[in-house]
Amino acid sequence: MSSPLEKPQIIAHVQKSVNYTLFDCKWIPCSAKFVCLGNLARGSGILQIYEIQHGEAKLIREIEKTKPLKCGTFGASSLQQRYLATGDFGGNLNVWNLEAADTPVYSVKAHKEIINCIDGVGGLGIGEGAPEIVTGSRDGTVKVWDTRQKDTPVANMEAVEGESKRDCWTVAFGHAYNQEERAVCAGYDNGDIKLFDLRNMSLRWETNIRNGVRWFFIFLIIFFASIT
Repeated sequence: MSSPLEKPQIIAHVQKSVNYTLFDCKWIPCSAKFVCLGNLARGSGILQIYEIQHGEAKLIREIEKTKPLKCGTFGASSLQQRYLATGDFGGNLNVWNLEAADTPVYSVKAHKEIINCIDGVGGLGIGEGAPEIVTGSRDGTVKVWDTRQKDTPVANMEAVEGESKRDCWTVAFGHAYNQEERAVCAGYDNGDIKLFDLRNMSLRWETNIRNGVRWFFIFLIIFFASIT
């Protein structure tokens, strides 16, 4: 008979209550700090930075923003800078230096509606190639951004004319094993999963699983694509 200790377990190490709607939470790389993004009851956004100290989460900074913040990633930043890229309810993509987060170091009106999801690649020593950010929105588009290029995405994936635009719920980079290869996988509210080849700017594979697609399924698709 197996012992309960032999089974995988998730143990709560620190618990902290917040007075707002929490949408995303990310560890700040190479630190004991994490950032929380959300929506205050009065309709504005909030960014909080916590640090784990003596077994507790201590709030060390809180910044209010005009628009609610839905998602964030450090994936396109270097370990030295550790800039946070965020998507908000106004369709804005902003990149923040958390040491001076009053004004973004990069900002663009990325989508017409809320940015639901975001991912980064080329930073943190993960993936080859240029640092890029991918965003997915309620407006049905998936866009790839290079922060060295102002206002214009390097790639824009959207429904062709005549097709209905679906709410994009999740995106993820993958297949970035050299300077040329790179893919983006996107999941939609109707169960569509689309794998885009950024090198050839083409749709590599697609399917429908009937239910809305969240990040776990996207991770699996990216993993299997990288080994085939």
